[in-house]
Amino acid sequence: MPSLSASARRTPFLLVTGFLGSGKTTLINRWLTVQRVQPLPRLGVVVNEFGQVGIDGALLGLSSGGVLEFANGCVCCVKGTELWESAVDLIERTQAEVMLVETSGLVEPAALLEQFALLPPRLKDRIDLRGLLCVVDARALPQVLSLRAEVRHQIELADRLLLTKLDLVDAATLAQVHALLDTLGARADRAGAALSTPPATLGDLLRWALSPTPPAPKPPTLPHAHPPGEPCRGGLHEGKQLVSVSVQLPGPLLAPPLLRLLAELPGTVLRAKGIVQVHGAPWQVPQASEPDPVWAAVHLAGGRVELLPLPASPTATLSSLVFIGEDLDEAWLRVRLSACSVPTAAAQPEQNTPALSR
Repeated sequence: MPSLSASARRTPFLLVTGFLGSGKTTLINRWLTVQRVQPLPRLGVVVNEFGQVGIDGALLGLSSGGVLEFANGCVCCVKGTELWESAVDLIERTQAEVMLVETSGLVEPAALLEQFALLPPRLKDRIDLRGLLCVVDARALPQVLSLRAEVRHQIELADRLLLTKLDLVDAATLAQVHALLDTLGARADRAGAALSTPPATLGDLLRWALSPTPPAPKPPTLPHAHPPGEPCRGGLHEGKQLVSVSVQLPGPLLAPPLLRLLAELPGTVLRAKGIVQVHGAPWQVPQASEPDPVWAAVHLAGGRVELLPLPASPTATLSSLVFIGEDLDEAWLRVRLSACSVPTAAAQPEQNTPALSR
């Protein structure tokens, strides 16, 4: 495969797309980790999130200092050069040799390509755009295709497809996924990854994803999806209005009821993710006394709920959760989460105050 090194002026860029919960952040986080032990170029990452609280940027920030985050909107709905200018500035500040742009799960890639086509020479001459990598959840593809038109658009315009979560599907399901991609006219340049994928293979996947692709046809001129700062309603984003609800909680949460709540959320919740402090994580060893709470990443995608340990404690002091879906009831979510909250010391009854009977 060709070298990934940047020229004197131009830096390889890779746009990483994929629907909510497809595994984009997990993939990039693993690449950031692998670059410490593999002969890979220094990576810079720009993250775009659909929500007010940046969860993905915080998760990636635990692995790398070269992370820049755009929150509370999708970059395809931001006109101008802000995304690209910020990425070039990050290259100069961190000496990144390759730039990964992780888009929101609701991005319309045609609009990003249109932005790139209209960049002034001072920016375009600094960017070697290697194409679009679309991350596809092999387990959830049939379901999400029926939910949102963005899924189809991302797949149709991708230069390469990376099928993820292969450890969660059998051979028959994987064959169906490939057949479904074929019916969409998706590129045949595909690869796969699972949690068991070794570091050396992850490095090869990065080289594959960054290999130059043949010039793509100029994307059609598309109407602006919605004014910046307003929710997506039609235009580029077809289907019902999607909203995000961000919740921050001051104290730790109990892991078992939190996981049960996430598993019971209605189907209108398409994605949930967060960095939370929890008691009773599955990997905590029972002790005579209550163990200290631990920080964890929580994910809900495609009906699957995961609670995963973090490699390091985040700088934040509050647990943060983001829910993305249709017709979300923020008050209802907050009320349900309150049942998972562990009372803080200030809220405990004083020793000289009789406890309420239980």
